[in-house]
Amino acid sequence: MKRISIKEAIGYAISFICLILCLYITIEVIVANNEHRPPSIFGLSVSYVPTESMEPAIEAGDYVLFSKVDFDDIRVNDIIVYRSNDNRFIIHRVMEKADSYLRVQGDNNPLPDNELVTKNMVYGKYVTTLGFMSIFSGGINKNLIFFILIIIFIIMIVMQAVSIFIKNKTDEVKRNREEEMNALREEMKKEILKEELERIKKENEALRKKHKGD
Repeated sequence: MKRISIKEAIGYAISFICLILCLYITIEVIVANNEHRPPSIFGLSVSYVPTESMEPAIEAGDYVLFSKVDFDDIRVNDIIVYRSNDNRFIIHRVMEKADSYLRVQGDNNPLPDNELVTKNMVYGKYVTTLGFMSIFSGGINKNLIFFILIIIFIIMIVMQAVSIFIKNKTDEVKRNREEEMNALREEMKKEILKEELERIKKENEALRKKHKGD
């Protein structure tokens, strides 16, 4: 049985991790889509900002990265993402914090939000703006994101299957060549041995004839 090299083992491990990661992302996107929320990958989420309420800090059309956060870790002046009572995800700044609620306001809004943000409404804390995603102006449909990730997952599986198939075929060709070379070497050894036996036989016959002549 052929031993797997360290390089091959690392390659298989990386491919396996990539497949697991794609599967994890796909499942999370499916669950998030059913629950009508942004997908959370290792505690990080991306959301589209459609309004100007947080300008100039965050402009309309920006994509923002935010992370899960405990209610106790939120401080005044933090920018948070919360789920409003009408099921909208809003990103505003914390203006006041009490034991059981937050009062938030958009930087570009004259007044704080009407509803108080309770612990169960907080979805995450703003990390940074993803400027490179500005090419997706107008926002990306959730179903499109879901479809893209599914396609990526399928492509990863296909690529892995093709890689394994090619590797097996390459190993098979290599084994066949080695077997052919071994067979050729054995055949050459037999031919050489046969020729050597013939030579020895002729020499012995020559010696016998010489002895008879003497």
